[in-house]
Amino acid sequence: MILLSLILAAAPPVLLEPDAGTAHRLHPRRVTASSFLENGWNKHAQNYLPLYVADDDPATAWVEGAKGTGVGEAIEWWGPELTRAKAFRVFLRNGYQKTEKLYRANARPKAVKLEPLGQGETGPQTTGTAVEVELKDVLGWQEVRLPVPAKVQGVRLTLVSTYPGASYDDTCLSDLRVYVEGEDPYKAEMETAAFEQVRAYAYERKLAAARNDTQAKLEWAAHYDSEDLFIQKNTEEQENFLYAQERTPTKWLAAVPEKKAWSAQLARAKAVAALFERADLNRSGKDSEARAQWLRVKPAQLRPQRAAATSALSFMEDPGLVRVAGLLHLADAAFFEADATQAQMHAKISSTRKSEARALAACVKQCEADNPGEKASADESVSRCEYMCMGYEEGNLSTRSEQLTHQLTGGEYVQGTLAKPTAFLRGLSEENGNRESWINFRQTLVTYSGDKADTVLIMGNKRLEDGDDPIYLHVLDWREAKGKAKLSTITTFIIGMESVRVLRYVAATNA
Repeated sequence: MILLSLILAAAPPVLLEPDAGTAHRLHPRRVTASSFLENGWNKHAQNYLPLYVADDDPATAWVEGAKGTGVGEAIEWWGPELTRAKAFRVFLRNGYQKTEKLYRANARPKAVKLEPLGQGETGPQTTGTAVEVELKDVLGWQEVRLPVPAKVQGVRLTLVSTYPGASYDDTCLSDLRVYVEGEDPYKAEMETAAFEQVRAYAYERKLAAARNDTQAKLEWAAHYDSEDLFIQKNTEEQENFLYAQERTPTKWLAAVPEKKAWSAQLARAKAVAALFERADLNRSGKDSEARAQWLRVKPAQLRPQRAAATSALSFMEDPGLVRVAGLLHLADAAFFEADATQAQMHAKISSTRKSEARALAACVKQCEADNPGEKASADESVSRCEYMCMGYEEGNLSTRSEQLTHQLTGGEYVQGTLAKPTAFLRGLSEENGNRESWINFRQTLVTYSGDKADTVLIMGNKRLEDGDDPIYLHVLDWREAKGKAKLSTITTFIIGMESVRVLRYVAATNA
């Protein structure tokens, strides 16, 4: 029976190990929560952070941070965007399952509500039909089946009621796995890479606990609270204006209105936009100031900064700021001249193309031997065997030589000196997409005021057939405390075809 778009499901079975049949496991790109526990005796290990539900380790858990047992608190799991999904099979390891004693000592979820999530024009939105289920109060895995719409990207779990803890009111959830049933091509290599990011995150948090992270100049807040300062859903006229403009940060920033609340930050955003347009690596030769005048480098940064930033900035929709977390304070970073010459990279691309050509010819020959009559006809430029061997039937994957070519056009550069750069620009090629894969050339520009990053601009290739591809500009404001630099606020401008937004992230005080 469906009441108020809520399906009441039967209690899930208890399993020693998840058994999802033919469903494919997905790994999160980010996990966020309405709150998490912060206290003095675990502030460095931070085993209570949201992303720990994805590390397959029952010794870590998400623990809500509200008063009482946290009824109404929620955790959101965000994975790849799907377009042909049918159902999520969600496996939960209830409570804090590090030991049976800790399991009983802490509160556990009893009734939970699961809701499918999608990325809307103005942020995350629930979609489809919610399911409410009562979990069993036992160790082990439990499964909840969640019907989802074809287009879906995540799931939200909300605490409806809890089992009481013998010693603590804090409600814990050790693990949450998501498997999908549907017709989207499964990208095992992309899911493996996503899980490696989760494992690296967990490993860095353990290292941080061991050394106390005292050597880092930048000290991250436990987390940041977000506030929408301005949201504008673009009209057809506004979309046509942006479409007609050359897609540059300066021209698209004109869509952001001048307001007192962010006027100073907007001026700084415009300055970094102007610098980006001069340095843009999509320009060739001397047309790119970075290629012509800046120094090509290899950066070194404190790796734990990325793990700390992942926790602090979990509510940010774009991970671009996290990717340069170790470069936001120059005392935590170093730059070295790049040792790979352009000639070496061209030679590598050439040898890779020859290898791919040989592999393609061998694949086509074998395919035609196995499938007589599959040779191209007079009116066909490409046979079905060539089509299959090129990978088009598996999602149009890019070749290694294409990836190397994009790497050649990218690279990392600094303006100024190695010891005291005034700006850092990274051009990076990434495999994107789920139903269909493509290479996205993403550029990140960081400007510095003294030792601290002043602004960060993130810009990827435009893909109009996919709709909105926003430009992100983050303006950073700092404070000093006890010899440590802390990001106090981040003002973010997001300009896309469908909407224009201004958000402010404020460092939260410890609970």
